[in-house]
Amino acid sequence: MKRSSLILMAILMILFMAAAGDAKTRHVQDREYYKNTIAAARETIWKALTDGHGSCATVAVMDNGRLVYSECFGAAERATNRPVDKNTRFNIGSTSKMFVAVPILLLVDEGKVSLDEKIVKYIPDFTMKDERYKDITVRMIFNHSSGLPGSTFYFGYEPDGGMHGLLLDNLKNASLKHAPGAMSMYCNDGFTLAEIIVERLSGKKFMDFLAERVFKPLGMKNSGPSVGECGSKNIAEYYDLKTGKKYPPEIVEVYACGGISSTAEDLCRFGNSFNPKSKNKLLSAASLAEIRRNQPYRFYNELKHRPMMSEFGWEYSNLDELEAKGFQALGKGGNTICYSTNLQILPDEGITIGLMINGHASGEALTRPILDALMKDKNLITPPPVTAKKPVEAQKVPEDLLKFAGIYAKSTAPFKIVFNKDKNGFEIYPLEPAKKEKRSGGENAAADKNNNEVKDGKIHAAPVIAYVYNAGFFHNFEKEAKCYFAEIDGRQYLVQHKIKTYGVDTIEYQKLDEIKDPVSFKTDIAGKAWLVRNEKPYVLAGSIGIAKTDFYEELPGYVNFAGVKKIENPEYAGIAVAVFRDQADLRLIDMNGETCIKTNYGLCSPADSARKLITGVNRVVIKSENYNEWLRVEKGAIVNFDKPQKGRIIVVTEENAIYDSVVDKDEIYAPEGSFIFCAGTAGDLFKIIAR
Repeated sequence: MKRSSLILMAILMILFMAAAGDAKTRHVQDREYYKNTIAAARETIWKALTDGHGSCATVAVMDNGRLVYSECFGAAERATNRPVDKNTRFNIGSTSKMFVAVPILLLVDEGKVSLDEKIVKYIPDFTMKDERYKDITVRMIFNHSSGLPGSTFYFGYEPDGGMHGLLLDNLKNASLKHAPGAMSMYCNDGFTLAEIIVERLSGKKFMDFLAERVFKPLGMKNSGPSVGECGSKNIAEYYDLKTGKKYPPEIVEVYACGGISSTAEDLCRFGNSFNPKSKNKLLSAASLAEIRRNQPYRFYNELKHRPMMSEFGWEYSNLDELEAKGFQALGKGGNTICYSTNLQILPDEGITIGLMINGHASGEALTRPILDALMKDKNLITPPPVTAKKPVEAQKVPEDLLKFAGIYAKSTAPFKIVFNKDKNGFEIYPLEPAKKEKRSGGENAAADKNNNEVKDGKIHAAPVIAYVYNAGFFHNFEKEAKCYFAEIDGRQYLVQHKIKTYGVDTIEYQKLDEIKDPVSFKTDIAGKAWLVRNEKPYVLAGSIGIAKTDFYEELPGYVNFAGVKKIENPEYAGIAVAVFRDQADLRLIDMNGETCIKTNYGLCSPADSARKLITGVNRVVIKSENYNEWLRVEKGAIVNFDKPQKGRIIVVTEENAIYDSVVDKDEIYAPEGSFIFCAGTAGDLFKIIAR
């Protein structure tokens, strides 16, 4: 070997050793400099895991483009003890929404999209029964003010490829919750429309566009479709938090609203692209300013403090305590059935935090202590000392507020607000259905189970919460809750003030109108249970359950079926409350001689028309319509199953699924009142053996 070559090799070896030494030194320095950040991350994540919110997690912190901390916790796969590493993918849920916000703005930069243009210009086949849909703009998608009713998709275990068609078909007969641009309420479907816009204007599949225009330029090598579709073996498996059963990898095919998988480090690379000093910016200066600025809607100034989701895709574009010190913070969380994620950035300070867990948790609540510690490490903010508080002194409620008593609704049920006898506060009671289902265990057992009270031999609902009045607000000391009433455009609301973690105001209840001439359905369906008939064999078990139609003596003209609806004619009930997510109208339809329910994309038939499970062999065949078939368990029995290879069997009670053929192989005891769900394709034969 020539002498010059030996010298070159020696120099390279010295440089390599020096670089390795520098990296080790920097790592040691980082551990010391960011010691509070690291401690907060470890304490927060380990607490979440040991409290049962998940079985593995990962977190990363980037400071001005440099990863200064990245750590993984727990086993990604238990049987092999495969640990989570920096390349392990998690589904990021609604954090995906920022991955369509950027492509839309890239198209804005290219002059292909205008944010204030109507959606129908870009998607001509987007139509709705409600003519106001023509006024929905692209911008309204991103501050959730479109008025679109909800979420039209399902979580599954196999790719489907039909989500765009499902949404557009479903919207044809749907109504808006409110006028476009009036108020903001979380809406997934708008982001699927944005995904369609990207595909139509770019001529590329959405994930291909992301790979080319976002993932590759930012070096995001471990990001793509959801874990069940991405093809990577290095994924965080999901284990049921109660049973510990391992489920197949989750597939979410509405990519823009919740279907991307990634890593904490890749999320940081994405977050750093919003840093104005970053070398890896994707957007123009104008679009960077757009995605960071507040996007108010008409209701915005009607509340006492800023509401949530008045931003361009983010959940917030400021936090009070940071804004007071001159720092802008942006955050976006995401939850699927199996995963929780959060991304927080302070773009001007170059701070980005990404966090993921395979379970159910508030990603925002897990990430905030890490951000607080990081701000302390960087000497940007010193957290104030924690001080004790005492209950406020109850004051008499002003006379003009007493008009707010009445019946209100949340997203899923009606409640009654009653001012107490001392007129220094109010209590909230659940409204009891007019026709109750039979309760087992005796009257007192039912009362105890539901936290109700028994008086004079009758069950009376206990209040879910009580508030006292003081200085313009109502307070509950135990839950650290604070609220007020608001009247906007003639409607009355109960608004939570500066809710924990986010510090924003959010409408919690909407008062229901009193109907002078209530309409009834053509068929008496009060207290009936309903079973879904058109779910795919590969949906997650959480989509399968028993729904009920409840009516209330104090609320004539309304029905509660996955949300309170106003009966408008003998066959139709429309959305009754505008300020809650995932609402849908309800239609009574005739199917094979019986009355069924159509709502959103779901089709349901009465539970009492399901075949009765008999002792011995029960044969079930999927008919030509591919509708799901059900068996009704009137007497508890031990059951086992013989099913087609791609068929699905789930046993459900009123509370949850107790058997799922995706993960359960042995027989099970099906209790009285449970139901057996069978899903497959036309001609599939199922055998359910009961003894």
